[in-house]
Amino acid sequence: MSKIILEKGKTGSNTLGGYEKVSALVGYFGTASNGVNVLALDTPLEFRNVAELEVYGITPELKPLLYRRISEYFRMAGTGARLWLLSLTQPQTPTFADMIATQAIKAMIANADGQIFQVGFCYIPTAAPTYVNGLPDYIIAAIQAAQTFADWCRTTNRPVHTILECAYYNAPAAAAQNLRNIQIDSTTLQAPQVSVVIGQDWTFADTLTDGEKNHAAVGEVLGCMAAQPVSYNIGEVATMVLTNAPRNLWITAGFSNHIKVKDSEADLPTLEDKGYIFGEYYEGNVCFNNDHNCTPVIVDDEGNMNEHSIAISRTNAKVFREIYRVFLQKLKMTVAVDAQTGLLPVGTRKYFEGLGNRIFENMTARQEVSGGETTVDAQSNLLFGDKILKVFYNWVPMGVVGRIHGIINIKKSLQQ
Repeated sequence: MSKIILEKGKTGSNTLGGYEKVSALVGYFGTASNGVNVLALDTPLEFRNVAELEVYGITPELKPLLYRRISEYFRMAGTGARLWLLSLTQPQTPTFADMIATQAIKAMIANADGQIFQVGFCYIPTAAPTYVNGLPDYIIAAIQAAQTFADWCRTTNRPVHTILECAYYNAPAAAAQNLRNIQIDSTTLQAPQVSVVIGQDWTFADTLTDGEKNHAAVGEVLGCMAAQPVSYNIGEVATMVLTNAPRNLWITAGFSNHIKVKDSEADLPTLEDKGYIFGEYYEGNVCFNNDHNCTPVIVDDEGNMNEHSIAISRTNAKVFREIYRVFLQKLKMTVAVDAQTGLLPVGTRKYFEGLGNRIFENMTARQEVSGGETTVDAQSNLLFGDKILKVFYNWVPMGVVGRIHGIINIKKSLQQ
């Protein structure tokens, strides 16, 4: 008879997230089939690797752009990534904003049990668009629709970040809309959960025809988001290199007007300042320029800041999700109150604060936040009325080395 008995312990619910590597790609992609399995309209499919595409007839020969979007997503996202694909029924007179507002997209979010963390919307108009401030005239309405969609996701406790394809970007940069200062009826639009990409792999785009030649690299942006911790910049030069020379990928960066980046270098600082996402060169390799979104940068007099980058938007979404997951288990919980005051005793407040602080400790250890703090309002009334436990969650984001300003001096001696 064994004197040592060892058994496997039980595993509880996952506290390490995982949804960060789950994305969705939405557009008018049409149907596909390998003769047995079908990519049907308005019916989402989940993929875990590129090999699964051919099972549904999505091949480089039959669906070159769609295949490329998805294969690039998995190339950049790495191991463990998942992708939901939703091909929508295209109406006779489609618009980008109407596509984003399609009910089937919300149904997909629900069917995925809220696991989808970033959504890419692909849209190439059937004819060359008209322009307003250097952009297709439908883009601003699409940005508004995407933020409305993201707001719905947040109110249903499934916050996401969205990426919009801006096909047919039109130079020059000086005339282009400033995405960080969009004016709607004299009010500055704040769409922190929306980013716009105008970059493309020019060499690949040159193999396409018609409007597809003017596509933008939504798949690659989603892949860079899924690859990194939520706090990381999608353009991190050390890790998020788009170029793969042996596979002839991203050797030549371009814009969605199908002009090479190297032929428009004077425009790059302006496009950067105006919040566009595109590929630029770093010692011969291409990375995305930055993780912009469609909102101004705001810091108020109390030190609160808005979600003014993809990284901060995604980090706040994860903070939201983790707090919701942990504190949901405490709803309707019975707790003792101080018999003299009817309010929460210190020990109970510390218990709830500890729940939030452990979330921040875990995220700090994973370099997702610089730190965080949870404070329970001592005046919370849990005896009558709505019985609301009021909690404040404050967190500080990770910093990003946006630029390096160094001064080089030639000295006759290091002693001086």
